[in-house]
Amino acid sequence: MMISDFIHALLQREFSGSSGNLLNHRHQTLFTGQRHRDRDLSPYLDQAPTGNSSSLMSFFLYCCCVSAGLREKVLADIFNVSTTTVSRVIITWANFLYLILGSLPIWMTKEQVRATMPAKFLKYCSDVRVILDCTEIRCENPTALTLQSEMFSHYKNYPTFKGLIGVAPCGVITFVSQLFTGSISDREITKQSGLLDLLEPGDCCMADKGFTIERLLESVGARLVIPPFKRTAQFSKEDTKRTQAIARLRIVVERVIRRIKENHIWDSTIPLTLTGTVNQIWANCCLMANYQGPLDTKDDVVL
Repeated sequence: MMISDFIHALLQREFSGSSGNLLNHRHQTLFTGQRHRDRDLSPYLDQAPTGNSSSLMSFFLYCCCVSAGLREKVLADIFNVSTTTVSRVIITWANFLYLILGSLPIWMTKEQVRATMPAKFLKYCSDVRVILDCTEIRCENPTALTLQSEMFSHYKNYPTFKGLIGVAPCGVITFVSQLFTGSISDREITKQSGLLDLLEPGDCCMADKGFTIERLLESVGARLVIPPFKRTAQFSKEDTKRTQAIARLRIVVERVIRRIKENHIWDSTIPLTLTGTVNQIWANCCLMANYQGPLDTKDDVVL
């Protein structure tokens, strides 16, 4: 079953029976500003997900946390439950969705990549299998000095989690690494992420200049496409055209990362209390981005 069908079936089931009253109560509480303190919502949140009316409310709470970026104390106040219950619901749904979404194969075969490749890639980089980029999310500064050193990102100048994203030329996310500490290099995260095990001889990876992974890719028979380095006073005409073409083609991965970070949980600093769950939440946001509709990848490359 496709994940979209699964979520649809789950919500359709939960909308039957008494859940209509729950939805009406939710609408009154959250959208009309009324605070029904006389009605305790904790019975609907004690178990999640369980296949009954509690799963709908707990899933909605999880979405409020991830999509709207509401903090645990705010959610506890809105749903009239303890912060412990809120934390338990978020962890449960994060792990449950991670289990479901993570079981789906997202790595595309060469034939699938070729069949869905936009015309501009066929013209300029027809052998590209995946477009790579790293992104960072800010986290709280740990008190331990060793952890501070590991978490500190010299690029962002504050502590971060760092992840590697792989996107097919058509805009579909085909690879999501776990989150690493912010001090890790692009080369090391590529080596440790498991991406090399998926590549085949003849594959081509597109990235920016920060990915000094050419030898890593050569070890599995793949090659790297990056903008040329400036070795003279100015770029040659050919190097200029190549730089412009790669920059315009790579924009697809930047659009994907922007879509992922539209989940407002990433707008603020991630608390250390979410360290045990942040990997699952990040992967869920990445994988669910594939179900938000296609990206605009039809723009022509003008040189």
